[in-house]
Amino acid sequence: MPPPKPTADDPDPPIGSMRHAITNAWPEFRVFRPEEIKDWHTDGTFKDLVSFELELAAICSLVVIVPESEGSLVELGAFSQLHELSEKSIAICSSQFARDASFINLGILRFLTAKNESRVKTYPWDIKRPGSISSEIVGDVISDIKQELEKLPRSQVLKIGQRAHSSIVICELLRFFVALKENEIYEYLGLMGFELTKDELRGKLFLLKNFELIKTQSYSDAVFYMPNETTHHKLRVAFQDKTKKFDALRFDVQCRDFYKNDPKFRNWHRAISQPARVIL
Repeated sequence: MPPPKPTADDPDPPIGSMRHAITNAWPEFRVFRPEEIKDWHTDGTFKDLVSFELELAAICSLVVIVPESEGSLVELGAFSQLHELSEKSIAICSSQFARDASFINLGILRFLTAKNESRVKTYPWDIKRPGSISSEIVGDVISDIKQELEKLPRSQVLKIGQRAHSSIVICELLRFFVALKENEIYEYLGLMGFELTKDELRGKLFLLKNFELIKTQSYSDAVFYMPNETTHHKLRVAFQDKTKKFDALRFDVQCRDFYKNDPKFRNWHRAISQPARVIL
């Protein structure tokens, strides 16, 4: 990936890959690349690169892999073997692969195509000459990605075992309670049946913050996690007994009152009362 421009007035750097071309075209959907998050290994947040990328992929709506390097081929092979990720992974391939009876084409790509023909999309560009990628091809790639996003179900049944669903629940807990400390989030997730280690929770909180879905506020010796205004997935709560109706507004008020009315939670009240300019 070419380095960023020193100043806004400098000319754009030359296109370094199809991934760069897609991002540079400013598509309607939000694009995240693993290399944008530099400090994923700080304080042992993630033990290795694979763990980091799996968690990053799980939180995204769609995983788009462009086989332009050895690393991307490893990712494609790893993601294709994990059911949760393979169901939302697509490959954007150069026509070079389509003409080549290689391990890549006969192996991983054929495996994905067998599941769904739309999982592998092929376009005519030379991987070794990324500068030759036309704006027309980039537009077609972006249009196809958008169509795949539109195919995704608008709602899902909450599943305790899915990586992405625990992240959604974290966001909802913060929305209900306004601010929670790490150990409180950990305890609430446990009560709901999510069996996460504290390291796994820290990894999720790290990515949610990098995705600007949550933010942190320090007060005294405590660090509180708080919801951001950015909207993402939301959780709809309902009773199994169809005759009962869940009152979300009332539950929201009760959650906040639980902290607001107890003197021992004064730091919670102080944290949410801080002006926006000191949010980390």
